[in-house]
Amino acid sequence: MRFSIVIVNYASWPLTVRCIEALHETGYPSFEVVVVDNDRPEPPEIPQPVRVIRNKENVGVARAWNQGITASTGEIVVLLNPDTTVGHDFFERVEVFFAENLRAGVAGPRILDDDGTLQLSARTEVSMISGLFGRTSLLTRLFPKSALVKSQFPAVAEASAPTKVDWVSGACMAVRRHVLEEVGPLDERFFMYFEDADLCRRAREAGWSVYYLPHVEVTHRAGGSTRSRPRAIWRLHRSAFLYHRKHGDHGPLSLYSLLVLLGLSARALAKLAASLAGRA
Repeated sequence: MRFSIVIVNYASWPLTVRCIEALHETGYPSFEVVVVDNDRPEPPEIPQPVRVIRNKENVGVARAWNQGITASTGEIVVLLNPDTTVGHDFFERVEVFFAENLRAGVAGPRILDDDGTLQLSARTEVSMISGLFGRTSLLTRLFPKSALVKSQFPAVAEASAPTKVDWVSGACMAVRRHVLEEVGPLDERFFMYFEDADLCRRAREAGWSVYYLPHVEVTHRAGGSTRSRPRAIWRLHRSAFLYHRKHGDHGPLSLYSLLVLLGLSARALAKLAASLAGRA
């Protein structure tokens, strides 16, 4: 088996079924699909071949992905969000890329919104600047073509060839199984968010390269599998702080960590307020 596709389902069965349909519509002959279900409702009938692993509760994305990876056999593992659809030549292009780049350990495609808008899915390492110029931050939206935004998000530069980056989005991430065997499974302390950044960082530290593939396209309906926006905001910022504690500079008497915590808390409160105001 060449590819293993691992999808984590939560409150998104219609999207998951469509995601699986798009995979089979490619016509590629050598892949398997493993769906790890973190939700309570019974799964629907799925006409395509698929293995479903059901959890009694929502165990989080990283833990569920690890379950799916363990149950799969492919040489290349594709971690895929249920609210995505791959292009018809997805498998062929990814296969050729890994065959030609033997030290490539992780790769992520060019990701587009439903309306064709580019998502900033390839990134540089997390820093104070990336906190200000986040993927959906006000500064990024106001100055999308600025040098700072381009420095943080290589996808903005509209590269035509595979490009080395620090981190690609877990919405669609292809990983050599050998890399997972070498660096270990996803860190299950990340319930949701930043598990992709952590895996990419550990792969790079082990000597593997992470690539952005602008010639491979995937459509992503961002937030399609998110049930609670306030809870998602909380989990995002909690995971950001966990990532800092694991990889960042804590400073004397953990002063840097305290400043990061205060900054993330303020950002989370602002995002939460904006979300609640949008509901009013």
